[in-house]
Amino acid sequence: MAFALTEFKQGLAQGGARSSLFNVEFSYPTSITAPQIGTFNSSELLVKATSIPASTVGSYEVFYHGKAVKVAGDRTFDTWDTTIINDEDFAIRDAIEEWMQLISDHKLNTRDKQISTSILEGENAEYKQDMVVKQFGKDGKVVRKYQFFGAFPTALSAINLDWGTQDIEEFTCTWTYDRWNTIQ
Repeated sequence: MAFALTEFKQGLAQGGARSSLFNVEFSYPTSITAPQIGTFNSSELLVKATSIPASTVGSYEVFYHGKAVKVAGDRTFDTWDTTIINDEDFAIRDAIEEWMQLISDHKLNTRDKQISTSILEGENAEYKQDMVVKQFGKDGKVVRKYQFFGAFPTALSAINLDWGTQDIEEFTCTWTYDRWNTIQ
């Protein structure tokens, strides 16, 4: 088979999607003030890295006369990580720490009463929020959106401190969520 570079170039629409053209919008429980930078949600400017979500359709085997037949199972969703640049005001870090404190108190391991846990009529519990990842084209227009439903922080990484470096601090937040959908 001959290499078809011309067809490859034609098939790579607009020169291919760029992994650096994205932003993330965090939503917070109503009891937490969302950090802002001007008119922007801070996460839109300070989330340095993330990923388009993964999902897996499981399978299981049903045996018939000793022969395994694979059957599609339930969809599962992995955790989702965001790497966040830490500003000197610690605004996003503070908000996520407060959120996690409301979910599970450091001393008593109790949930704060101001965080509703009601999941009636399809609503999220108050501690669960929806998040959005937007992928942009090179023209600046949104080409794809992913919405995470029922997300909440489950792990916050350490921030490394070191006299031998002048790097800007960053940290990772791991999120658990119920599901995601693409929004076109």
